[in-house]
Amino acid sequence: MSKKDSENVCFWLPNQTAGKMDVLTPHKMIVVFLIQEYLRLKKTVTDGQAHAEQPHQIEVSAGDRKRFCMLLLKLIQYPDLPYKELYGLLLSPEYGVHPVHLEEFKKLMKLLKTVGIDVMFDLYNEIDKLIMDNTASFQIGIVGLYLRKVFVTMDRMSFHEMKDLYLATIAYYDKGMHAIRLEPGPDANYPDCDSFRQPPPNQYTPIEPSDHGSHSAKWSVKQSELFIAQQSALLKENEAKALPPKELQKRLNEIIHDRPYCSQAYFLSYMNNVRVREFFGAVHALQRVFDRTPSAGAPPPATSAGASEGKDYQYSSLNLAILHAEFGHPRLARACLRECVMLAQENGDPTCLQLAHAWLSHLEGHCMPLPDKTTSGSLFHATSLHILSHLRQGSIAGRRPSELFGLLMVNDLLNCQRSMMDLVATGIAERTALWTVYGKHEQASLCAQLLLNVELKSLDKTYNGNGICQVLCALVVRLAHLGEFGHALVVLQHAKQRFPRYPQSRDWHLTDHYVSVLRALYRGRFAEANAECQHLHSYDPHLALLQFAHVALCRQDFGTAETFLAQLLADEALAPLMRIRALLLSANVHIHSGQAKAFNQLNAAQMYAQKYHLQYEEALVNLHLAYLLLTHLHAPKQAFAALKAGLETILANGPLYDRARALFLFARTLVEMERHGATDGEEEETATTAQLQQLTTMLPTFEEAVEMFEKLECYSKAKDVYVYLARTYHELGAVEKRNRYSYRYRLLEEQYPTERQYLNVFL
Repeated sequence: MSKKDSENVCFWLPNQTAGKMDVLTPHKMIVVFLIQEYLRLKKTVTDGQAHAEQPHQIEVSAGDRKRFCMLLLKLIQYPDLPYKELYGLLLSPEYGVHPVHLEEFKKLMKLLKTVGIDVMFDLYNEIDKLIMDNTASFQIGIVGLYLRKVFVTMDRMSFHEMKDLYLATIAYYDKGMHAIRLEPGPDANYPDCDSFRQPPPNQYTPIEPSDHGSHSAKWSVKQSELFIAQQSALLKENEAKALPPKELQKRLNEIIHDRPYCSQAYFLSYMNNVRVREFFGAVHALQRVFDRTPSAGAPPPATSAGASEGKDYQYSSLNLAILHAEFGHPRLARACLRECVMLAQENGDPTCLQLAHAWLSHLEGHCMPLPDKTTSGSLFHATSLHILSHLRQGSIAGRRPSELFGLLMVNDLLNCQRSMMDLVATGIAERTALWTVYGKHEQASLCAQLLLNVELKSLDKTYNGNGICQVLCALVVRLAHLGEFGHALVVLQHAKQRFPRYPQSRDWHLTDHYVSVLRALYRGRFAEANAECQHLHSYDPHLALLQFAHVALCRQDFGTAETFLAQLLADEALAPLMRIRALLLSANVHIHSGQAKAFNQLNAAQMYAQKYHLQYEEALVNLHLAYLLLTHLHAPKQAFAALKAGLETILANGPLYDRARALFLFARTLVEMERHGATDGEEEETATTAQLQQLTTMLPTFEEAVEMFEKLECYSKAKDVYVYLARTYHELGAVEKRNRYSYRYRLLEEQYPTERQYLNVFL
């Protein structure tokens, strides 16, 4: 058989050999019977229109034709069904056929036993006539290809094989009719092929199409190809619409049973295992790809199927290397990548070669050059992903922000020119992350909303990949920082619905626990915060240790806080942003033991912030320096100078909590400056009047800080403001105003009682 003849016989998967053909099953024969009766009905209607004088003319509406076409599409594209379910589709409102068509089909099925095997030969001749008929409108399309496929397969069958197919079809029909008689009535639930749902349990177990001996292939080659392609695309772009993991694995097991050499089924099984974090099963699925052997028959030509075998192996090696890299096994990952590079070079696959080199550069810390405008789309895709990874490493390594954003701008421009939706979304998500790292939270929120509002569509399909999940999580954190916990919960629920499985689920799980810790700290619920920190530790150990130290410091358990912070700062792999925040908490710990150590920690944090261009963190360091200078060294002028250096940055980009602290400290510093600014010769009464006037002037600022704290449900900090105002008015002799703020403090304490040790801790 020549190569051209073999291509006309069957539709091939890359890993199928030239001797492998689809098996004709009873289900496929029933579909051909349906097509045959429909064509007869269509011919009758056409003849009736030509002879309008006939008294009984059959009318087939456009709706009937549409329903039958949709029915054929489902029966051809999806795996074989038991006869009972197929018959239910013929009666269903969505796919029901014309009454005359149904009646003729039922008559034909009843004649199967009486006529005998001649029905099969008549069907063969009928298909031959339809194929040779140049006037048939279905010669081009799915139905025409399906009939040609059935015709060629029947042409190669021997008499004994034809007899076995005839007997299997009779058994298929008899068992299906028996099931229908056991469950009569119009209230039966007809299944939908899209959902692959099983019928409700009853006394009869429906016959499975795989119970017919040699005619046991439930999935054809094209059906398995279509199913794998659809589910793979959904897992990569819109995982929420893919089949559930358990149901998908069941279908894959059926495909592997029918097509044991289908490498795409094993790879989809690998992706399915990864999304439920079954990594042992994922590695096993990749190894099954390597364990495949060519099917029985003539060996495939080296130019066609042999090359496909090599490509299957090289991409499996690449994914196995990625798994080892995620597991923290760089040596094994490099070994798999070297094998992938050799296979890609043998097969001449530049895309796989580029991906392998990108991962090698990532593991070894090298930087790949930026592709030029003439680079092909497939090569640019791999290089662009590496550039985005390089941006993350560059932000951690302390490279200049202007350099990173310039590289990101060029990358975004090339992505948009090629309309690569996944790279566009990932690029905007990376830009959001960079703005967040450098403290421009308003810019980060703007980028996140831009990605969520833009229509990322390709071939009428909206992109729903990893970048969308990342910006949703960034938006949740931003809303929580602004005190909009209700809105943050709504966005978080939306993210859970759109990305229910791993790896995207890791992002919103981490965000959920972090926001819960943050809200529990604001409310003073330390036991709840500790429990959430334990959950957070599974996703980000460094962030969990930082929050553990935060909780201990709020409780004024300075020994425990110092232990957590020492463990965190001893880690050399700690990111600069996390190290600076740990140093800030460590400075708060040392305030109560030694002021010199606190200054040392703040100076170290300031040096790190300047070295890594973290402007917002530097502003927070200045805020803490101002607090320390004001409250412990009683130097309001120096405190005001330190506060002024970072006040604008915090008020423009900071979370609500930081802005409230900054406003409180700013107003307090101005009042203290007025008190210490009084000269020795100045009368005491005049100095007191000036302080009262300054305090009255700053009251709106204090009230604004209180509103912010109360919006965050951080009532302990609101009480700090009331305590300061009451004490200050008491020292200045303003009894009425002192009593007013004392009363407000008492009302707030009765409504929201707070542990005493939480007060007067500037966190």
